[in-house]
Amino acid sequence: MKPVIFRQLKSFDLNSVYRWVKEIEAEDTFVTMNPNEPLTSKEVKDFIQNQIKKSKQKNLVKIGVFVGKKYLGGCDIEKLGKRQTHIGSFGIVLLKECRGQGIGYKLAQKTIQLAKEKLGIQQVVLNCFVNNEIGINFYKKLGFKQYGLHPKAVLYKGKCIDEIMFYKELS
Repeated sequence: MKPVIFRQLKSFDLNSVYRWVKEIEAEDTFVTMNPNEPLTSKEVKDFIQNQIKKSKQKNLVKIGVFVGKKYLGGCDIEKLGKRQTHIGSFGIVLLKECRGQGIGYKLAQKTIQLAKEKLGIQQVVLNCFVNNEIGINFYKKLGFKQYGLHPKAVLYKGKCIDEIMFYKELS
């Protein structure tokens, strides 16, 4: 297997990210993307350009994982606004083929450290579907702590399910 590369997204990654989006949508996993609301190529392009812009404005840190030119997924932390600029919202999604290999853990650690250094983030928050046991264990391994439960927060496969709210102090 080719080496795994961690780097920020560039405009030329559009096609690779679009193919990744289609795989994640088809998998219908524990993320908000789903096959019932497919994203267009233009929406993905606009999203990437917006994330690049937010990175330049120091409001977002996003690291992608690549093997060759293939995008395997990414992790990001976006700075909240107003009186919460010390808090970042965390997200991570990887293709099924690279889960369980330590790539996500390394990616998350790198992203958290970069958000602390570049954005001045002191606390990271995230939401996780209550039935995503692997995700829950992953976040706990990273040092996240549960602080709440949002009842019936997500419509997932035709059912309303709860979301667990997590936080991690970085100081």
